[in-house]
Amino acid sequence: MTNIQWTNQSDNPVKVVGGGYWCEKVSPGCKNCYAETINNNSFFGGNKLPYQGNPPELYLDEELISSWQRQRKPKLHFVSSMTDIFGEWIPLDWQQKILKGMWDAQLKSGQIFQILTKRPEVAAISCRKFMIDYKLKKMPINTWIGVSIENKKYLERSNILAQTPCNRFWSCEPLLEDLGDIKSRIYKDDIKWVIVGGESGKNARVFCTQWAENIISQCQELNIPVFVKQLGSDPIKPLCNSRLVSYLEINLKDKKGGDWDEWDENLKIREFPEWY
Repeated sequence: MTNIQWTNQSDNPVKVVGGGYWCEKVSPGCKNCYAETINNNSFFGGNKLPYQGNPPELYLDEELISSWQRQRKPKLHFVSSMTDIFGEWIPLDWQQKILKGMWDAQLKSGQIFQILTKRPEVAAISCRKFMIDYKLKKMPINTWIGVSIENKKYLERSNILAQTPCNRFWSCEPLLEDLGDIKSRIYKDDIKWVIVGGESGKNARVFCTQWAENIISQCQELNIPVFVKQLGSDPIKPLCNSRLVSYLEINLKDKKGGDWDEWDENLKIREFPEWY
């Protein structure tokens, strides 16, 4: 099970020997990593290891991978919510076993898998090997690969992801600034889904609802499904009827800004790709 609104369950086949998880921070979106926060809590089985430095001893939970084939009902699986399976510290053969497990689960039980990475260059290498080994022209249809795009600088991740023939999506969470004109990039890179969200937690950075509105409007022009996950813990919106650039703090009861009954109507959009 999971509290992540855009999936049904989180599966983490790469684990630390002795318990917990590990990852390495690579960009501004990682600063207040929710996975690291969870991993720092022993109540949730965490090991309190920081997501930086040298990786600890890891192991691959192959029983978890094989269990995907035995599930009776199709589900959406967010794979490696606590790390990045395309991290440089994860062996290529482990990545191949995970990808093969996903494909097998499509053939036997119709499962759908969502992978999110900040390392699309590694994903491209790993997926290319997988397609060559199994004589495929593109990745299995049930394998969705997305990139995290927190600001304009990391829109470049989309260009790299586009080199991999697969179902591609963006996760703009935490969204840290307005992404500007993204319509041509979404079209060119054949992005099939966009998730948007603000940062949550006590040190959450500001999330402006206008940034989300900009993404929503451009996705709608292209008929691309968009999913607004949450407004985060520090949402603001532009103050209308003012000659100066000013913003209004949005006070929400939900500490993550995830209760859309508290949102403006134009933000209430949670769409999935048709194939789901």
